[in-house]
Amino acid sequence: MKIYVVITSFNEPGTIGKAIEQIIYPNKDLWSSLQLVVIAPDEPTLNKAEEVCQKYNFEKFILVRDPGQGKPVALNLAVETVTKNGVITRRDDLLILTDGDVYLEDDAIKNLLNNFRHDGRTGGVGGHPVSVDSQQNMFGYFSHLFCEAAHVRRTASFAITTVSMSGYLYAIRGDLLGQIFPIPAQTRAEDAYISQKVLSLGYKIAYAPNALVYVKFPKNLSDWYKQKTRSLGGNIQLSNPSLHSLPLHPSSPRRSIIQDLQMAFFPLLFAKSPKELFWSLLLYPLRLFLWIRIYYNHALKRYKSGAWERIESSK
Repeated sequence: MKIYVVITSFNEPGTIGKAIEQIIYPNKDLWSSLQLVVIAPDEPTLNKAEEVCQKYNFEKFILVRDPGQGKPVALNLAVETVTKNGVITRRDDLLILTDGDVYLEDDAIKNLLNNFRHDGRTGGVGGHPVSVDSQQNMFGYFSHLFCEAAHVRRTASFAITTVSMSGYLYAIRGDLLGQIFPIPAQTRAEDAYISQKVLSLGYKIAYAPNALVYVKFPKNLSDWYKQKTRSLGGNIQLSNPSLHSLPLHPSSPRRSIIQDLQMAFFPLLFAKSPKELFWSLLLYPLRLFLWIRIYYNHALKRYKSGAWERIESSK
């Protein structure tokens, strides 16, 4: 069995160190199977990655310089690297995808692996994002609310596969990579696209609630809208046949305003104080404007490419 962990990063030398430490240090018992691939367009990030691997005497790492054309292009290049000469093609081989500005709980990788062992029809497994932001300010509160809402939805509905794997941490069976990649370079929500591909191939996607990944989220309105427009709009983008020839699976993990309406009371129930209740109430018009903006861009086909969009306040 081979376990390839791909970290995509963009100008993140300040966070890539902890991201790598939490992959290699708690998993020394997996070193014989573990291969780390760090892909970034900038030298400072790659240099820091090499420094941390050498610090822990971890030799099985590959550094890849990507052209800086976005995460889909970086993922395609990373998968091309690990599948070269048929390196990762077996059913028991796994590709784990994560980012350079997050870090994993000690046992996160093992919790992902356990889901594949339990069901031979599982093609992908998503991790559990947890916000590390303070809940004492509005955007920090929003981050905790949305992480918990996603956890509730995934826990309740993954049996019918209506929620995509989280792009912060997920794993794919090695023998499916040739049928999933390369992904279109203009893809804006690569996690939703890959989840859809797994389902279309006849496999299940699962959720590992104990595979925790710690994430910093946007801390101002501009970055919040930028991130949400990209992630939610990327899900809507998948339904555009001019961008993707991907057949929509009957139980595909598509995001829409309908899912927001299904959990319309969740923000109110999540609030634990008058201040949090006020923030929850404020979220409704903000979220409505977000969806109007997304559907407007979709109707006019105003899609940006999949190029990197750095969210500064989340670093």
